[in-house]
Amino acid sequence: MTNEEAIKNVRELGHIFAVAMTEVTGKSIEDKSDLMNGLAAYEILGLKGKWDWVDESVDKVMRIIYDLAKEQLER
Repeated sequence: MTNEEAIKNVRELGHIFAVAMTEVTGKSIEDKSDLMNGLAAYEILGLKGKWDWVDESVDKVMRIIYDLAKEQLER
């Protein structure tokens, strides 16, 4: 799986989660980032270990975020 595919997967998860939460609660999620909503959904819904492709996608996205943060801190 490429980084781009992982990001797409997590964004899609986040979009689905945000839409479902709006339908259930009647309130929209304040955060407009599908990527962050996807990471939140993964944790909130306890998806770790449910599907390998989701785990791999989240792991790759978290690695990308870590690398970018580390790069910023080293400047």
